[in-house]
Amino acid sequence: MFLFVATYGAAMSVSAQEKVVVDSVVSANRAGVENILQGNVAGLRVKSWSGTPGTQSILNLRGLSLDPTDKSTMPLILINGVPMIASPSDVTGINPLSYYTTDQIERIEVIKDIDRLAAFGVQAPNGAINIIMKEGKSGAIHISANAYAGANFQQNMDSKADAFYNFNTGARRQVYGNGGIVDEQNLMVDGNGDYGSYLFGLSNYQDKGYIKGTSSGRQSLFLNAKYNITKGFSAQFYNNFALANRDGRYAGEYSRDLTLPVTGDEGFVMDKKRNVDLISSMKLAYQFNPSFKISSVASISYDASSRDYYIPSNLLDGNIHAFSATIKRQLVALNTSLNYLHRFNDYLNLDMTIGNEIRGNDDRITSVDGQRSLESGGSDFVKVVTGYNANQTYAYSDHEMEKIVSFYGIWKWNYKKDLDVNMVLRTDGSSFYQNKWALYPALGVHYDLNNALNFPVKANIAYGKTGILSKPEVYRGQIGAYGDYYGNTQLGVGLLYPAFQDAKSVSVYQLDAGLTFNILPSLLDISVNYFNKIYKNFTYQRYLSNISGMDYQYETGGSLGLAGVEFSLDGRWFNNRDFGWSTSFNIASYKNKVRSLPSDIQSTSLAYLGALSNGDAVTSITAYQGGQSKIIGNSEAKAFGGISNTFRYKKLSASFTASYAWGADVATESFTSTYYADLVGNSFPIKNAETPYYFTTTDATGRVTYQGMRTIENASFIRLNKAAITYHFGPILKRLASINDLQLFLRGDNLFTLTNYSGVNPEENITGIRKRDLSLTGTPLPSSLVLGLKLVL
Repeated sequence: MFLFVATYGAAMSVSAQEKVVVDSVVSANRAGVENILQGNVAGLRVKSWSGTPGTQSILNLRGLSLDPTDKSTMPLILINGVPMIASPSDVTGINPLSYYTTDQIERIEVIKDIDRLAAFGVQAPNGAINIIMKEGKSGAIHISANAYAGANFQQNMDSKADAFYNFNTGARRQVYGNGGIVDEQNLMVDGNGDYGSYLFGLSNYQDKGYIKGTSSGRQSLFLNAKYNITKGFSAQFYNNFALANRDGRYAGEYSRDLTLPVTGDEGFVMDKKRNVDLISSMKLAYQFNPSFKISSVASISYDASSRDYYIPSNLLDGNIHAFSATIKRQLVALNTSLNYLHRFNDYLNLDMTIGNEIRGNDDRITSVDGQRSLESGGSDFVKVVTGYNANQTYAYSDHEMEKIVSFYGIWKWNYKKDLDVNMVLRTDGSSFYQNKWALYPALGVHYDLNNALNFPVKANIAYGKTGILSKPEVYRGQIGAYGDYYGNTQLGVGLLYPAFQDAKSVSVYQLDAGLTFNILPSLLDISVNYFNKIYKNFTYQRYLSNISGMDYQYETGGSLGLAGVEFSLDGRWFNNRDFGWSTSFNIASYKNKVRSLPSDIQSTSLAYLGALSNGDAVTSITAYQGGQSKIIGNSEAKAFGGISNTFRYKKLSASFTASYAWGADVATESFTSTYYADLVGNSFPIKNAETPYYFTTTDATGRVTYQGMRTIENASFIRLNKAAITYHFGPILKRLASINDLQLFLRGDNLFTLTNYSGVNPEENITGIRKRDLSLTGTPLPSSLVLGLKLVL
């Protein structure tokens, strides 16, 4: 699908390659906008790594990083064209994309090509996703409401495949329940007239998961209103206010490396996570004449998170552990632009936008972390979270602020409605840069061969540059308040390491090319796209001998490459009064590689890449065999994609969406094969039924440990993500009452997965290595079925 859709509500007029109309695809029972997109967009990988309610699936849209857990690979997320805080906070992990109900979303636009992305500069090096909210429909007032309820359940849950709690069957029975309720209720009121339009709504969502005592919930209020002040002057407002929570009661969510057997009552484990979120924007636009328009959009995205947890001594070898933390994140943006349309003659037109954008990030964190032992008077029932009187408490506080000032120009030339030329020039300056400004140009050409050659093909090619900002502490140095409390010791404030004077953004060069075939405009569309990206000058740490009191310094260097091909097919096979059938299929194949790495890499924070050479995949899994490091697999899939089908017969419709991936490897560490290197040789396997490979680490005492590996597995799969059956009573009820439509639907998530992977979920791992303590590994993915009603008046 190669659609050009004008971005709505934004100061910049940026087109999208693909769009997903939300009402035309199957909604998900799990909260999160990313779950709507799963399997529906070529090149967008939505990885369902965790079944814990309220967590975010991993999103990757042509993204690559030296760190596989880094958030910098996430695409830019926009709401009506304004940026939002989209990554979960480090305290609660609650998914900000779950604050929006599917009923309030009109469509989701996906922007991938460089001649559009360059307009966002350092904000969107790995694509952009613009979520367009519904507006009021023509008419005085409309009311719509829906509600559904159902249950989560486990499919083929086998203790031999479930690694949580070290395959401890007794503990697993305590932790996993028989299924929890999932339900949602939505109400919307809207209207539209000469004065403008409005849409107001509220929503409530609850997901009890299937792990005992865990739950996630969200309540939200939203408003999308436009007011025509005069004929040429208009104001538009959007607000979404959400309260979200996650509760947990099992210690494994905090630490899965617990002494066995963990079969005691975990009822006194307490883990409360709370988020308050607001995104608000106001757009003012004035149309001077048909050629000149000025607009300004001011927005704020605010997210406040807090977490308190308490783990009693019966699970921690006699120690009581309590923790409390808060994070406040704020993103303020102001985008002002002037748009000029000029028609030179009957053949040549110009659409020019020149603008300025100011962004400010303000992030604050404070935390208190402590423990006490029973020997010191502790109790399993101590009412303790914040400020409790522990033997030892670690406190931390940090405040990060950054401002980005940008200027941009977008020139769109159109010749005979066949040839489009996009020209972009943007410059970004960060408050942390020593060399303040970075320039991001791009050029794209799009040509429709249909009119000139009577051949239904559109071709495009583009080349340009964007960038990736490093973490703020790289630019400003690490200044923090920290300290251990023993008695009345005061909290200290100090410089952990100085600012990096040569700090700059990573340079990302991108080439795009594609063809779109409109074989039969009303029947079949086929799109093939190619891209090639080069990342240059990452920031990494080089370790020092600490002669000057510093443990390391920052450097820049290294280069990576990412290239891929994306294919999509959209078919509308039948569409008449009684019967309809449509199909969507997409597949993407990516390949990444190391172009260059720093010298003496073993003395840097990139030492884990030391076994790689130029041309090797940066996502390679490396391990030791007989003292020699070697590549044993690749954590990234060779290909991935999705397929959707929708069937309609009169008032009955049935739809499903499936996703798939193949070629990804997972190395699973053995739970019973950890040894000190000075006590064993480096010849593995030490135990039968294990591989000859192992990992090495150094513990807190400086001793080198060897970790054996149980298997290296192929995590290929195909999963039925979503399916729905809907019956429309509309035509009958419209004759009897003022009801436009009444829908009864049955909807399911994660109904089955075909895979040879020995674990519960082939996507459960982030890095490709399932650690023995199960770090970076999610909980098993639940299935769910819900029954619901939707009423439209």
